[in-house]
Amino acid sequence: MAAFGLRAPELVAFVGGGGKTSLMFALAAALPGRVVVTTTTRIFAAQMKLAPAVCYADDLSRLEDNLKRYGMALVVGDVGSGKDKEKALGVPPELPGRLLARPDVDFVLVEADGSRMRPIKAPAAHEPVIPPETTLVVPMMGIDAMNGRIAEVAHRPELVLSLLRRASSVNDWLRPQDAAILLTHPDGGLKGVPKQARVIPFINKVETAVQLTAARQIAYHILRKTEDASRITQVVIGATQADNPIHEVHKRVTAVVLAAGQSKRMGQTKQFLPWGETTVLGQTLRNLRATAVHDIMVVAGHETEKVTAIAQEEGAAVIVNPDYAQGEMVSSLQTAVAQLDESVTAVLVMMADQPMIEPAHIDRLLEAYWQGRGNLIAPSFEGRRGNPVLIGSAYFDELLALPPGSAPRHLVQRYQDRLHLVEMPTTAVLQDLDSPDDYVRWRPK
Repeated sequence: MAAFGLRAPELVAFVGGGGKTSLMFALAAALPGRVVVTTTTRIFAAQMKLAPAVCYADDLSRLEDNLKRYGMALVVGDVGSGKDKEKALGVPPELPGRLLARPDVDFVLVEADGSRMRPIKAPAAHEPVIPPETTLVVPMMGIDAMNGRIAEVAHRPELVLSLLRRASSVNDWLRPQDAAILLTHPDGGLKGVPKQARVIPFINKVETAVQLTAARQIAYHILRKTEDASRITQVVIGATQADNPIHEVHKRVTAVVLAAGQSKRMGQTKQFLPWGETTVLGQTLRNLRATAVHDIMVVAGHETEKVTAIAQEEGAAVIVNPDYAQGEMVSSLQTAVAQLDESVTAVLVMMADQPMIEPAHIDRLLEAYWQGRGNLIAPSFEGRRGNPVLIGSAYFDELLALPPGSAPRHLVQRYQDRLHLVEMPTTAVLQDLDSPDDYVRWRPK
């Protein structure tokens, strides 16, 4: 429930493939209050048995009693005949909204299209049938869509190819970026979504480390590439059949690299010092680019042109802190936070002189954030807290209110009891380049 941010009253529509019915019934069992489960397509008789009570759209006289007794009821259309006798028809698209308006209903969950048991799909012209009052749409896929050729794993593979718009055939395998396109395409996972509805994709059937890696890549592409960022703010990864069905909730994280300082203790601007094939700042940015952060924002001040040149070479955005000489780190961070898109849910505060921090260290912090460990997360080595620090948007207002002369660490110290520490295998998270001796000690030989 928390992964999808559900609050009564809510009308949720599930589209796509990969276990819509399983998720719908699992969610219905977990939600508080009274829940109606229904469909605007068709539902198999075997699936109907998952509900403790069934009502029919043309006779809802027992719905109130069933909700009082069981807390959940399935509403369907007529049961078919002949070849379709094992299925019940869907309800009219206007019925779910009317059901939600009833005083005895808190949530309505709707399966809004079919996928013929395939883990991924592209919708036909007549689907999905999403009720106009829907408040949340959940486009779905099963991670097993990555296990075979498009012709084998996709419902309507020719339509899948038309959405991907790349030179491919139904004999190709899906790439993570392909799956992301299908889940977020206006004629794919976003087809027919009402303007007022939120959208939260769900990647299902993730049970192994390999599958989790693939699901994370898909989530990254969704959050990194989605044009309408306000529409999709998070991606849920899980397995509806598992004891703990929600594994991770991915949200946008921007890395803020503080590169405005004058390096007075070093005696020269340390971010420009050579480091391997690049500079200290260049290596810091390269390491970040190899992680799952969604954007990189470099804050410049002192020697802005040189900082900008390095950042642009590494594909990072640059903003300028005009008060860098007075406010130091906190004013640079405040400058960045004030300019973040509202879809960004956390910042990873990175110093420009941390080229020793490896991508794997940063990804471990991100994993802790995705897994719900908190909104203040820092690395540690043998009990000593290090950098970088991840700060969730719940603390952005307090960050912006920090006075000149303070530092981001003061916020962390204020909420020490809420800080989640991630133990790291090396001392790199404790190191930076404050002096010439530090540089000589740590630079690549």
